[in-house]
Amino acid sequence: MKDPVAGLFHSTLHSKFGYMRAVSDELNLIRLDWNQETFAQRDNPDDVSRETCEQLATYLAGERKAFDLPLLAAGKSETGRLWLAVMALIPYGTTMSYGAFATLAGKPKAPRAAGTACSTNPLPIIYPCHRVVRQGGNLGNYGGGSNLSPRHPDNLGRKQALIDLEKAFA
Repeated sequence: MKDPVAGLFHSTLHSKFGYMRAVSDELNLIRLDWNQETFAQRDNPDDVSRETCEQLATYLAGERKAFDLPLLAAGKSETGRLWLAVMALIPYGTTMSYGAFATLAGKPKAPRAAGTACSTNPLPIIYPCHRVVRQGGNLGNYGGGSNLSPRHPDNLGRKQALIDLEKAFA
């Protein structure tokens, strides 16, 4: 099996949500992985991955509402990057439906595309896909950078916990 971080830089943050691994190409944060257990690979930190972990720690402590990091979302097309840019506009401490997210992106008839943008987000939390829920407020799905199913209770629990965290500090 190919090492998922070979040739890249990465730092790990252990939090109440599990282990988060910030992955950088040395210039930009490209991916945020999430795991319930520690990652097999030892950290290979650089300034970007270390700074990401520091900012995530302050976010999780309720002390940060926005991130200031160089970003280049791994594997995203120009259209995918546009969806992520719109996702970044969703205010801290709020949620919106997939339909409202699609409307915000100027594509009111594309709630499924909005859902795809959320489910393929390589930088969860940084691009706040957890703020997008189903019409009526049900959580929907959440991958959150984990290898678990987006319907897995651990992932859905993390989505709800992130929403609750932000509402507590909004």
